[in-house]
Parts: sequence; C-alpha cells; structure tokens
Amino acid sequence: MLCYTRHNEEIKSYSFWDKVRFLDRTVYSFQTEHAIQTAVEKFRPTVAFVHNVYPLISPSLYHTLHRLRVPIAQVVHDFRPYCANGWYYVDGQICERCKFGNYLHAISHRCYKDSYLLSALYSGTLGMNRLAGMTDKIDAFICLTGFYKQKMLEVGIPEDKIHIRPNFIDPAEFVPEFSAGNGEYVLYLGRLSSEKGLWTIVRAFEALKDVELRIAGTGPLEAELRNYVNEKNLCNIRFLGFQSGEGKWQTIKNAMFTVVASECYENFPMVILEYFRGGKPVVASNLGGLPYIVEDGKAGLLYRPGDVSDLVDKIRYLLARPAEIKRMGTYGRRLVETRYGPDESYGTLMNIFDRVQAQ
Repeated sequence: MLCYTRHNEEIKSYSFWDKVRFLDRTVYSFQTEHAIQTAVEKFRPTVAFVHNVYPLISPSLYHTLHRLRVPIAQVVHDFRPYCANGWYYVDGQICERCKFGNYLHAISHRCYKDSYLLSALYSGTLGMNRLAGMTDKIDAFICLTGFYKQKMLEVGIPEDKIHIRPNFIDPAEFVPEFSAGNGEYVLYLGRLSSEKGLWTIVRAFEALKDVELRIAGTGPLEAELRNYVNEKNLCNIRFLGFQSGEGKWQTIKNAMFTVVASECYENFPMVILEYFRGGKPVVASNLGGLPYIVEDGKAGLLYRPGDVSDLVDKIRYLLARPAEIKRMGTYGRRLVETRYGPDESYGTLMNIFDRVQAQ
C-alpha cells in the first residue's frame, strides 16, 4: 500500500510567490499529477482510496487517476465539491444554494473563511473541475450515513456508485461506566462554535439550574459563552477547556449522559462513538447524520434542532428515569462492539473495493 499525503501546514512556509502560484495550483496541481503518475507506474495500485484533496492535492488527482485507469473510491467527509466551505452552512443557517453548480452564492456570502478571495478561489476550483467531469470520474462515493447518501443522490450521483461505511472505534480500549443516573453531570464535548448548538445547550441549562452541565472543548464562542454564564450567574455550568487522553476518558466516564446539539448537517461525529464506548446515552438534535447514529429511544433521544424547550424536556425525561439511562448506555456500547467495531468496518471496506475493481 502506498500513502500519498499533503498537509496544509506547508502553506505557512510559502514565500509570497509560492502563495501567488498556489492560486492556480488549487484548481489543478501539476505537482500532484506528476507525483501520482510516478506512484501509479511504480506501485500499480488496484484502487485509490481518497479522503480530502483540498486545497494542496487539488482535483487534479481525480483526472490523473482516471486517465491512468485506477478506480477511485472517495470517502464523503463533507459536501465538497457541491459547497465551497463543504458544510452546507453559512450565516448561522443551513444553505444548499450552490449544490447544483451556481457557486456565485458562495462568493457573495463569503462562505469560505469569510473571505471574498478565498471563496472565489474555491468556487472557481469546484466549478471548473465539476464542468470537466470530475465527479463522473469517481467510481465509488463512500458515505458515513444514509443521510449523506441521500444528499449525494440529490446532486445526481448514481445510486450504484454510493456505498455506506460508518466510522468505527475499538471498544476494547475503554471500559464503560453505565451510570444508571449516578453520574455527576451532563456533558458536552467538542468545538465551541455556533453551528454546534452551544447557545441552545447553555440556554437549556439556564432553565435547568438544578442540573450540572460541563462543557469540554475550545472554540470561537468560548469567551462569549463564559461571559454569558458569568453575567447570568449560572453556577451549574462549568467550562473544562480542551480535554484529551486519560482526562477526556475520565470526563466521559463520570457523566450521566451527553448532548450533541448541532444545528448544521453533521456527518458522523467520532465523539458519539466515544460516548457509546463509554456506555453513555446521547441526546442529539434530529438533523443531518445524527438520527442515523443516535436511534431515538435506543442509544439516546432526539430533539428538534435549536428548540431549547424540547431539549429541556428530553433532559428532564432522562433525569427522571435512571434505568433508561443505563439501558440506552448499554445499547450504545453494544453498537460499538458490533456495528461500529473495526472488524465490521474493515469487511465493509474490502467489499466496496472488490465491487469497485469489478466494475
């Protein structure tokens, strides 16, 4: 197996002229074309397993592999090439304006890093390569949930090219703690940003003053959220900062249950599998890929996205039913031991590769 990678950290070392040349390389990188052609001639791969090509590798990868007759299996991590920022989300709301090919919306809304220039760069890259038949040259689209499969169908990807292979996690690395209501708090762990529904969570716990919420993570909303909590004297809300390693696992272990409140189209957040591995139910917004992972009433509960009152109701429901917390946590743990385990994931991937090569 050959692994070809580029890292965006390279850009930090670019000179002024490197950055100027970087603009056209984002549309089509001849460096990538040469590197991939050399690698294919040397290693003769039977399939290319592709993750993210933006911006350094560039869509030239697809054109080159197709010309060299190497089947392409693309993991669908986000909504590129149908959206400049990849998330169908801008200005605090879901947006699908560009998905059928008119990327001018992305420029006018500064969809990529709030920049007209960068949004224009990505729009041009996606538009030109899409017109050049880039998506037709991909042999398999590997989606993480059925929701992303539906979104691929909406933009015209043939169903026989779409496969589903969820994320996976090794359950053996963590011994679960089924709280049965005996945990210390409700947990949010992740990025502190508006699309993650942090304001919905904080306002829910403003109404749940008898319940402790712990927020683990950092992000652009952190200072604003901390100020709000201090001004409102919300003593039941604690900020833990960034958590990793053993500290993160202890934070999960001691929770009663968890909240994933995203108000954007989440794909398949790994943090949910970490919660399941720890035996913790998830209260999740009924949006995007989340309801495909958190089956309502089985591994957790679903609530209406952005609806503070509904989130409060779901949290109170669980708090009043410790046996349900344990039952749901046990179900989630069983999922990572079976459906979302490494053996199942490996078998699914090999089946996809076999089908791609047989086409």
